[in-house]
Amino acid sequence: MMRKKTTFGFALTCVLVAAAIAFTSGYLIAGNKVKDVTDSTGTSNGGATPPLVAEVEKIIADNYLGQTDQNELVRGMCRGYVEGLGDSAVQYMTADEYAAYKKETEGQTIIYKNMGKGVGYLQFLGFTSSTKQSFTDALMDFSKSTTKVSMLVLDLRNCVGGDINVVIDLLDLMLPEGESLAGIDKEGKRTVLGTSDQSQLEYGISVLVNNKTAGPAEMLAAQLAAYNKGTVVGTTTAGSCARTDEKQLSNGDYVLIPNLYYVTKGQQTYSGTGVVPSVVVEFSAAEQKAFDSSTLDITQDPQVIAAVKSLGVNDIATVSSDTDTDKKSSDSDTDKSSDKDTTSDSDSSVAGTTSSGDDDEYWDDDEYWNSVSSDDNGDYDDNYDDNYDYDYNQDDDYYNDDYYGDEW
Repeated sequence: MMRKKTTFGFALTCVLVAAAIAFTSGYLIAGNKVKDVTDSTGTSNGGATPPLVAEVEKIIADNYLGQTDQNELVRGMCRGYVEGLGDSAVQYMTADEYAAYKKETEGQTIIYKNMGKGVGYLQFLGFTSSTKQSFTDALMDFSKSTTKVSMLVLDLRNCVGGDINVVIDLLDLMLPEGESLAGIDKEGKRTVLGTSDQSQLEYGISVLVNNKTAGPAEMLAAQLAAYNKGTVVGTTTAGSCARTDEKQLSNGDYVLIPNLYYVTKGQQTYSGTGVVPSVVVEFSAAEQKAFDSSTLDITQDPQVIAAVKSLGVNDIATVSSDTDTDKKSSDSDTDKSSDKDTTSDSDSSVAGTTSSGDDDEYWDDDEYWNSVSSDDNGDYDDNYDDNYDYDYNQDDDYYNDDYYGDEW
């Protein structure tokens, strides 16, 4: 009986060593620094079993009274190896856990409203396959409103995860021609991940972030700031600015592992540090509690107030008086038009994704992009610039160097 246990233990040890070697890796820091994560106890000692692993294996083989399942032992070892990296961005998931994870990231929405005074508010809850359509739905509604929208507040607070390709699509709409996003791997090789064409939305943009703004959302904020297309307001982001690849294993399980650091056009990566807003606004304890419970009124949200002020609109009370109920632009493909009132200026409807057809051709044509930033007389931008300068000059106390940042 002991002979059988010993044979099983030897086989298990071989599997564990092979898995340990396969998972040994390094990480790039700031584009060219590699972090050595090799275990000093012997994961690279010529293929021999790490002493501690061999010690635990022998104790189990000699003493464990229960039944052992080799598959579960190996799975547990792999999960522990991943957790041993001390990096929450690296995850081991069973096939069932992975399916639940993918389901959880679907069905996100954009909540938006016309706040009046030329300000449109959009809260991003994630980045999925239909987020771009949801975004353009919101802009379409704004364009039909009797109150022209020339400024956007993009709320990325608590926005985590999602598809980086969706962010690249959004950056294409908002950035000038050129590179929109790049990445650097552990060897220091730089890869262009996305580019933008010459057409771009002409909106004043303010971006709200906090410490739970992570991944693709961080890069949306960072790139808008890098191109001087948006002012970042709030608190420092999570610093999880790396592409996560989903590697399927031979047993059907998955390892989710970051393998490419996103960088801005200036070669800056925010992994580990996060995006620092140019306008830092902290919540009080009471405000944080209200925000976390979704009960913080927009007129009492100091970060929203600061975001609106950064656009040159100083009277948040006046803005909020023009506000109706939130709209939700859903990612559901089954509710594309039945709940959406595309002719009313009221924000009391729940907006679904528009159906394909004429609308798609409209969005692909230059007609819309040329119209959203100008009024019927073609001089909307000039009026906006005049108003913006006036409001800015009238509120010099707010835009002081110590509070607002040196970029102004």
